[in-house]
Amino acid sequence: MYKNQKLREWWKHVLVITRVKLIFERIALTRYTTLYFFLALLSCIILVVLQSTTYLSNTEGAQVVHDFLRASNVTSALGVSFLSDGHVMLCDDIPMQPGTQCDILVHRVHDHIHVRRHYDFGSESLGIGGIDETQQCAVSLMWLSSVLQDARTEDIVTLAFQIWLLALSVVTLLNESLPHLIAGLAARTLAIAWGSFRVRGNINLVAVYFSVIDSGPCQGRNIMGDWWKQNNLHDIAGLVTNSVNAVLMAGLSYKLYHVYSSQTFSRVGAAPEIHRVYMLVLLFSVVLQLAGFFTLAQAGLWVWKITRGSIQQLADNLHLYVAGLVVTTVLIVPWLVMGWTSVRKESRILFGVFCLISAILLSEATAMFASRLNQFVLGAWSFYATLSIAAYILLVITLVLAIACRLQFGLGLAHFLHVTKALDADDFTPVYFSKQAEVKEWDDIEKKAEDAQSEFPVLSYKYSYGETGNTRSSLEDPASPDLLKQPVPARTRRLDTLSTILLADNGTPGKTIKLSSTPAVARQGGNPSLTSSVILQPVMTRSSSKNMDTFPPQRSKGRRPPDIVVPPAPELDAVAAPPSSSPKSRRSRSESGEEHRRREPTKILPAHTRSASLHRGPVTVHLKKPSGDNFF
Repeated sequence: MYKNQKLREWWKHVLVITRVKLIFERIALTRYTTLYFFLALLSCIILVVLQSTTYLSNTEGAQVVHDFLRASNVTSALGVSFLSDGHVMLCDDIPMQPGTQCDILVHRVHDHIHVRRHYDFGSESLGIGGIDETQQCAVSLMWLSSVLQDARTEDIVTLAFQIWLLALSVVTLLNESLPHLIAGLAARTLAIAWGSFRVRGNINLVAVYFSVIDSGPCQGRNIMGDWWKQNNLHDIAGLVTNSVNAVLMAGLSYKLYHVYSSQTFSRVGAAPEIHRVYMLVLLFSVVLQLAGFFTLAQAGLWVWKITRGSIQQLADNLHLYVAGLVVTTVLIVPWLVMGWTSVRKESRILFGVFCLISAILLSEATAMFASRLNQFVLGAWSFYATLSIAAYILLVITLVLAIACRLQFGLGLAHFLHVTKALDADDFTPVYFSKQAEVKEWDDIEKKAEDAQSEFPVLSYKYSYGETGNTRSSLEDPASPDLLKQPVPARTRRLDTLSTILLADNGTPGKTIKLSSTPAVARQGGNPSLTSSVILQPVMTRSSSKNMDTFPPQRSKGRRPPDIVVPPAPELDAVAAPPSSSPKSRRSRSESGEEHRRREPTKILPAHTRSASLHRGPVTVHLKKPSGDNFF
């Protein structure tokens, strides 16, 4: 028992060390991956520190306003205070609803100020008279408390956003993932856009504040002191840091994109259709990552808003909103996993569940836009409005891309990714090709391949054949010591020995010569009508050389490889005999040609009978293997 426990602990320790080693190898793979990791880590630390400072600053400002309101005995029971087109409004219920009473506390002074949505409230008033000037000043600043509370919430979301970006960067390096790389770059671009908007919004907010102080019941009383200047400096510092970080990350992402894309799209073994489908899957994965974060952040902001401050008393269906947040939080992680897995494994069941969850999230977001309270929050809080609209658009795009990926099921992407993963797990080094070289040098490659093929010697067989009437012309004079010397050149064919002619033994036409890539073998077909003499002669041919006898034995630098030196072609002995039914005239299959000639020498027939004998019976061809080791 003790040994098993110790073995388990040792194995866990080994796994931890192996995982750490793998992480280190992926981070230190190239100088770009190392720079990418340390830049992501450094920027995350700096931005978290800056955002924490901004959060503390907003908390300090919100506390100042809250203390002032409490000292003035002003609570949220009076109603909801907000800005509308530069006017400070106070309503007892959701604006634009029947029976809602609103009052304009402070009118707009500067026409260029426009930071919030404008509402037409009619002429009904709350009737908040009968309070002193201090209380009137406090009531006119109730909106500022709500704005600073929202700013604190924005800081928390931004902090989580920076940590999510760091995790996204680490996953990019560990998995060498293009979707995470592109999603991280897009998220940093959005961070710049929102930082710029926030700096501009704070400038307008300062202008509204001082216009309310100067023209309202506060009579120039500034309760915030120099807080605005410090807060603006924090926002500007965060914007500059985000901009520099995004520029540097864009350069490194460009380098990593070329490395990862070359490994992904230039891998030999996948058809162009697979690459096209994989590009669609990558785009879907990028949008999926962004949609997951924005959807969860939007749901969290919504519940945070309606459970705090004066707006809480306006939320009649608070339990439904909280239930919506719980559903979103529970479903978002399985939704991300199923979406990522289903399109890569082409799993129809997982994809069906993913579409079902997508429909639930999309229906919930659509119902939120139809809510009057949500519409009011969208008009009063710019950050929440931006996040909500972005999350909804990303959800729609994700569902559309998911359907497009579903239409590509069955094209082989799942098998290709499975094989690639298996080979990578076994440390198999893949083969890559250059797309530019493929297009630019394709003609040269084909030409070189043809030249290289023509440089190598080709082993072939040369044979001649003739009809019955040409039999006499294919034979030499009987006075000649050799029965057969050369084939008739008029009927000559060359067959490459690398090409194998496969024909059945039975039913083969009588004039068919059966060849193979092994040493030449001539067989007589089943039809005994073959009456022509057949001569098989192994020859060496080379299409790029006119001299068929000798070849250079060595290879010079930059030239073709050495050719095979082959001795002169041997002359093949052939024996022609009339058909005979006597078993003595026939040799067994196991008897060689030499033994047959020693046992019963061939008789040369007269010319007038030789032709007739060839007319009446088949031709038997015997091949004699030459001496030496260089045959074929």
